[in-house]
Parts: sequence; structure tokens; C-alpha cells
Amino acid sequence: MRRNNIRIMKMNRNNRSILMWALYADFCANRAAGRPYGNLAALITKLHETQPGKLPLDDAEYRLVRNALNHLRNERIATGGYTDAADAALLKLVKAKPRLWPFG
Repeated sequence: MRRNNIRIMKMNRNNRSILMWALYADFCANRAAGRPYGNLAALITKLHETQPGKLPLDDAEYRLVRNALNHLRNERIATGGYTDAADAALLKLVKAKPRLWPFG
């Protein structure tokens, strides 16, 4: 039984910087295309205020981060760049599972 949908992502400084890079790229792309970008701005602010360690993400934030990392990874693959940092951050994100509360 899940009590809440908060996922805790373990992150270090490298993961934090690549997350900021990916979210900012999506933020700029959405702003240029005229799509809503307020949720990305709020997530970037939350990530900036969180020290490296543990980043709590709800389901909507989890999807935003996952999509941003996938877009960054696809762009780097298309340009022939390295995807090691994006892969490591994506792996940390996928390992972030919601906590189970057996006594509900």
C-alpha cells in the first residue's frame, strides 16, 4: 500500500548539475515554443534550493525530470556527444522508488 507518491532521488553534485542543465534546456525550449513552463521553473527553483543528497519528487516532477533527461540524452546522441552524465542521472532517477507504508 502506498501512502504517498513522493520519490526520493539520491543525487550528488554531478547529478544535480546535469539535472539543472536538462531542466533549463526544456524550460528554454518550452518558453520559445509558447508552451507553459511554470512547472519547470518551479522545479528548477526547488532543485537549486536543495543541497546535494536527497531530492524529493512527486509524480509530476518525476515525469518532468525523466523527460528532460531523455531530451538531453537524445540531443547529445544526435550531435555525437557523450551521454555518460545523463545516463548516470537517469539511472539514479529510475532507482528512486516511492516508499511503501505497510501500516496504512
